[in-house]
Amino acid sequence: MPINTINVTLRNKQGSILVVHNFGEKAKQEIRDKQEHKARTKKGIRDTNAEFLANRYVDTEGRECIPVTALKKAIVSAASAFDDLTKVGLRQAVFVDALDSPGASLIPLLTPTGKPAIGTIREDAVTIGINTRGLAYRPQYSEWTVRLRIEFNPRLVSEAQLVALIEQAGWGVGICEGRPEKTSALGWGRFEIHGAGA
Repeated sequence: MPINTINVTLRNKQGSILVVHNFGEKAKQEIRDKQEHKARTKKGIRDTNAEFLANRYVDTEGRECIPVTALKKAIVSAASAFDDLTKVGLRQAVFVDALDSPGASLIPLLTPTGKPAIGTIREDAVTIGINTRGLAYRPQYSEWTVRLRIEFNPRLVSEAQLVALIEQAGWGVGICEGRPEKTSALGWGRFEIHGAGA
């Protein structure tokens, strides 16, 4: 079965920031402790900078990243806007990978000049559970770029359709926190194709 490949560079749409929120080890441990009925320990003074750092996605080389799954999900979700494509079929027709680190689960975030992007801390009011409000400290990227390698089955989706899907995903779906497809719809995480080719 022939599989085609396209390399794509995505860049944030002007004015659309990227905000990420990694489910950090501390949060996982709190859930484990609750499931194991361990006694709750008294919380100490909140360290907002530590929370911000824990909410980043960082690869083994120390680069700040996004999950590769965020981009695959955005492309698949964009199928809703097309009459001749289905999400189920698209999941099987497209494989998204990091161009510079194949097989990795994270894709490095870059600046428009190609240097590693560094997030800045932002404070947002968030809803926790049903009626509880709190503050979250997460990384924000004002300008960001990612480089992808996308494999696709041309019998199920053409290159032109794939490019159209990516454009739709960047315009109406987005990635990570506050993206257009979510109820918060803050317009964060929107992107556009900055370059594509074999």
